[in-house]
Amino acid sequence: MLMFVCGLAVLLAGSYCCIHLPDAEALEQAALLPFADDPQAARSMSRATGRVCQEVVSPAVEPIPRAETWAFEA
Repeated sequence: MLMFVCGLAVLLAGSYCCIHLPDAEALEQAALLPFADDPQAARSMSRATGRVCQEVVSPAVEPIPRAETWAFEA
């Protein structure tokens, strides 16, 4: 029983440490995520508000589906 209680305490303490409340910078960057996939929108938003979106990304290229063939692949 003591091992169960100690294990549960370690699990809860670890979960609390991993899922802590985010700081103000993390919340601000989360608010800017809708602009992260469009660099032009991120630049115009930065000019308008003064906030800088640090995570500007390019959209991923979707793979072209392979044509189905009836031959066996070795």
